[in-house]
Amino acid sequence: MQNANKYIFLLLWLVSTLSFTQGQQDCLTIQGDYVSLIESGKYRFSNEIVKETSAKSLVAVNFTNLSSYQQYLADAYQVISYKNPRASMPCPIITDTYQQLAKQNQWSKIPTINQLVAPFELAQDNNDKAILLIHGLTDSPFSFHDLSQYFFQQGFTVRTLLLPGHAIAPSELLNADYEEWQQAAKFAIEETLSDYQQVYLGGFSTGGTLIFDYLMQQKYVDTKIKGLFMWSPASKAKSDLAWLAKYIDAIPFVDWLDLDADIDFAKYESFPYNAGTQVHALMSLVVGNNVLASRQLHNIPLFVVTSEHDQTIDTEHTLQLVQEWQLALPKEQMKKSVLIYYGDNNKLTTKLAGVMEVVIPECSVKSLCSDIFDVSHIATTNSPDNPHYGVKGQYRNCGHYVKYTERYQSCKQNKQVVKGEVTEENLTYDLPIQRLTYNPYYQEMLGEITAFLKVTQLSVND
Repeated sequence: MQNANKYIFLLLWLVSTLSFTQGQQDCLTIQGDYVSLIESGKYRFSNEIVKETSAKSLVAVNFTNLSSYQQYLADAYQVISYKNPRASMPCPIITDTYQQLAKQNQWSKIPTINQLVAPFELAQDNNDKAILLIHGLTDSPFSFHDLSQYFFQQGFTVRTLLLPGHAIAPSELLNADYEEWQQAAKFAIEETLSDYQQVYLGGFSTGGTLIFDYLMQQKYVDTKIKGLFMWSPASKAKSDLAWLAKYIDAIPFVDWLDLDADIDFAKYESFPYNAGTQVHALMSLVVGNNVLASRQLHNIPLFVVTSEHDQTIDTEHTLQLVQEWQLALPKEQMKKSVLIYYGDNNKLTTKLAGVMEVVIPECSVKSLCSDIFDVSHIATTNSPDNPHYGVKGQYRNCGHYVKYTERYQSCKQNKQVVKGEVTEENLTYDLPIQRLTYNPYYQEMLGEITAFLKVTQLSVND
């Protein structure tokens, strides 16, 4: 039976590859079909045939029965290859990380989507230090292709984690459960701690929340953990109505908050109510009146990157969480922590500035940031040179206009658009706003990370 399943998978792969080749479709050419794709939902649902014919072990990763991180990576890749409806679609988005993985795995020069969104490991030839990176809700490990190169060049083995229900199709989030994400994070963190002498944990948005959640459940934490990186960490939803998601999701046949084209190979664009329900429940374990007394805050320095104008997460709650964490640190550790804040210095509390280093980048007239209105929630981890999300990337994030057809099309097609976060003010401009997908202060951020690593990691002789 298992061999039969392998032959079925091979047949499906060959058929899909031939269909894409004959139609000359790839992840870039389908972007022009966004109108029809919104209506058809072609990439909104995972492969149903796979669910009926595949062995159970290939439908989902079993985190309780893994022998190593390498087995996890192999199993996750198989799940994506079976269930993602365009897993084998060519995608000429060639990052440095892909080139490194292609050499490592003997892949072709042109990636396929499953190769770009799968979790990966960039391994050094030692077990000195590693960083584990966890992506956010609706995202994939592709969101760390840029930062992974930086950390690898700093001598780190880089591991990424794929949260269950991601890198396949948005329908996978219709029945997702945050406890599955907790299980995945626990496995990845503990496996990495077992394998390496020094460990850093990094999370974007929901990934950051999962790291906080894991640590706050531990009475004691391994001293191997030298620092935490948090990019746009999820603390509380910006919308005051986010708590209603679970009640709306309970209504029969009311499943989707947004229906989009899902042309972004690396991030879901359609959004189920259940996804909001699960992340709200997870955030409530980290930031909430009912958990204040039971949380465990630990002696681990923080590196946080957040924007005042974030329209996904309430930045004030994030800063409050950061401040509470800092106040639990000894003074010598406080000084090691860093907050990069894209916003108005007057919006920060004086107490926060007193418990960590605060960096507020300035924008000069001729720099990249001069054409940017403000930094969005989804921009913090991506380099301006990213071939998909960067300055020259073909992809445009316009989902905020999906219910307004003419404005949506203008955002996708106009030569002249503005870039920034989708604030109420920015949405009033005559020109359509493209949600910023890269960090205009990326190089400055890397400089601050270098300094943070210098004061937090042990030297070889320590």
